[in-house]
Amino acid sequence: MSMKAARLVSEIVILSARSVPITAANLAERLEVTERTVYRDLGDLSRMGVPVVTEAGPGGGISLLGTWTSPLSGMTRDELDSVLIGGAAAADLGFARELATAREKILSETESVFSSNVLVDGPDWFMTHERPEALSVIVTALRSHRGLQFRYAARTGSRLRTAIPLGLVVKAGRWYLIAQPPGGRPRTYRVSRMTAIALRYVAVSRPVEFHLDDYWSRSQVEFDRTVRSTTVRLRVPSHSLDDLRRAVPGRVTEEAIEAGSITADDYVIDLPMEPVDVAVSQLITVPGVEAISPGELRLALHERARQAAACNGP
Repeated sequence: MSMKAARLVSEIVILSARSVPITAANLAERLEVTERTVYRDLGDLSRMGVPVVTEAGPGGGISLLGTWTSPLSGMTRDELDSVLIGGAAAADLGFARELATAREKILSETESVFSSNVLVDGPDWFMTHERPEALSVIVTALRSHRGLQFRYAARTGSRLRTAIPLGLVVKAGRWYLIAQPPGGRPRTYRVSRMTAIALRYVAVSRPVEFHLDDYWSRSQVEFDRTVRSTTVRLRVPSHSLDDLRRAVPGRVTEEAIEAGSITADDYVIDLPMEPVDVAVSQLITVPGVEAISPGELRLALHERARQAAACNGP
C-alpha cells in the first residue's frame, strides 16, 4: 500500500472511531502531515463516497455524516489496496480479483446510486494503456521495503541503476516509478523503459519527509517549466481563452493568463511555450490568436495557416 493509501485508511479509521469532530490541525499532527495534505485527502475521500463533513466555529471540525459505518472492516490488505488504487491500475498491479471482491463487500453494505451510474475511466482519449512487466517486481519491493536494480533506457543510452522505490504513479495510462538513487534526490522513471529489474538489499527506509502526492505535483510543474524554453507574446480573444487552455494546458498557462493585460475584448499575455515548431502546432488550433513575438513564430504560424487555407479553399 502506498503512503497516501495507508494515510487515507488511517483517516477513515480515526474518523469512524470518534463521536465528536476532530480539527484539521489535530488530524494533521496525528498523521504527521500538513493541514493542506489533510484537506486534499478529504477531497479524495469524498470522491470515493466517504461522507466527510467539515464544520466551522467552536466545537467544529471534521467528522463523518450520520451513522455511516466504514465497510473497511472485514477486508483483506490486498482488497483495501485494490480499492484505494482503483480500476485499471489495480488490474495492472495484479489486484483485479481483489478489487471485484472488495467492490461486492462494499456494495453489500452500502446503497450508492453512483455505483451503477458513474464510471471513472483513467486513461486519456486515444492513449494506449501500458502494462509494464516490471510492475510486479516494483510492487514487491514497495511492500517488502527492498531496493531495486534495473537497466533504464534514457535519451543518453541504457544504464544500470540502483534506487530505493518510493512510490508508483499512473498518469494517462502510463506508469512511473518514483525512486531515490543512493545519496541522491528522488527521481521519476517511466516503468516501460525499465528492464532487467531485480530486488536488492533488505529493509531499506524511505525519507521521512517524502510525500508522494506533493512530489508528483511539484515535479509536474517543474517539468512543464523546463520544456517551455520559448516565451511568446500573444493576443488572444477572450472567447478563445478556453481554446488556449486546451491547446497549451498546465499551471504555467494559467499563471500567464492571470498576469496578462486586457485590451478591449482581447488578452495580451507572455506565455512560456515549447520550441517554435511545437508552439505553431498548438496555437493553430486557437481561433483568433495573434503571435506578436517572436517574429519567427509569427511567420511560421502565418505559413501554417496559409497552407491550411490553400488546401481547404472553396
